[in-house]
Amino acid sequence: YEEHIKDKYCRSGVCRDLCTFYIDPEKCTGCTVCARNCPVQAITGEKKKPHLIDQGLCIKCRTCYEKCKFGAIEIGPRDRFKTEEVAS
Repeated sequence: YEEHIKDKYCRSGVCRDLCTFYIDPEKCTGCTVCARNCPVQAITGEKKKPHLIDQGLCIKCRTCYEKCKFGAIEIGPRDRFKTEEVAS
């Protein structure tokens, strides 16, 4: 609870407004599974290249996180990935 107030972050990812989804460019293979399954088309990128998450479109539904076989989707505090479109 204190983490929610002090750090504005939900470690469990339950409080979606306190989380950001990010694609780690080191782990992303560009397989497009995340982009094909995103219900709001918030994920873009060329095949075989790291993809990006448009934070303005992302509804934080966790679909990309659950579908990625490579563990490339990370969940973190909102301000951790401020340049998110920075390969997110």
